[in-house]
Amino acid sequence: MLAIERHNHIAHILERCGTIRTTEVAKDLGVTDETIRRDLKILEKGDQLLRIHGGASSISGRPKLQSFSERSALNTEYKLAIAKATISTVTAGRTYAFDSSTTALALVSLLHNLPYRVITNSLAVLQSLVNYDKIELIATGGSFHKKTNTFIGGDSINTLNHHRIHTAYISCIGFDLNRGASEGFEQQATYKERLVQLADEVILLIDSSKINAHSEYYFASSDQITQVITDNRIEPETANAIRANGINLIIAKP
Repeated sequence: MLAIERHNHIAHILERCGTIRTTEVAKDLGVTDETIRRDLKILEKGDQLLRIHGGASSISGRPKLQSFSERSALNTEYKLAIAKATISTVTAGRTYAFDSSTTALALVSLLHNLPYRVITNSLAVLQSLVNYDKIELIATGGSFHKKTNTFIGGDSINTLNHHRIHTAYISCIGFDLNRGASEGFEQQATYKERLVQLADEVILLIDSSKINAHSEYYFASSDQITQVITDNRIEPETANAIRANGINLIIAKP
């Protein structure tokens, strides 16, 4: 692998997670720890990161908050595969909540016009379903956050409190078995935390790049997640660990 490819990989992880560990990046890329340490020195000299003990952090120390359009362009084939593997779980006569993730939106794009209720804080989900006459569509309301295309704040959470939610379809920036699912946007994490508490079951839709990653705000522990649906790039040992935690795991192939 060329140095520029390693540098781009490191930059991508820092944008998503805020920090990296040298040993983990070396393992992911199949190179030595020393190679990654040299890369980090070069990137630090270019003011692209800060080296810390055992790895590096972004200049701010936090993940970059990506816009909705930026997220929409990432891992699209895997998101679609995850959506196709999930669509059979949506049936008539029930109430479903969708967060404002682009992976949840991929699932929404496959929905049939059937009599069920949809609750969402996502403008994109509302726009996708507004012409479906059989679907009862409930917008949470709240303050609109333009960068993430999301309704946030107390009003959005209060709307959740009034409804019985059978299944919540959510995604996250990172998911690790020790701490659970996390977000880089505090108000989004607060909304998802309440959604997880209220839903009868929680289905986490995540492409495999988000597994064993983490962000700044945790909103759901592993034991609150009923099912994880991801793609076939997941490592076998990671898949076994998720199942060993009592979580139903579905692996989708693009």
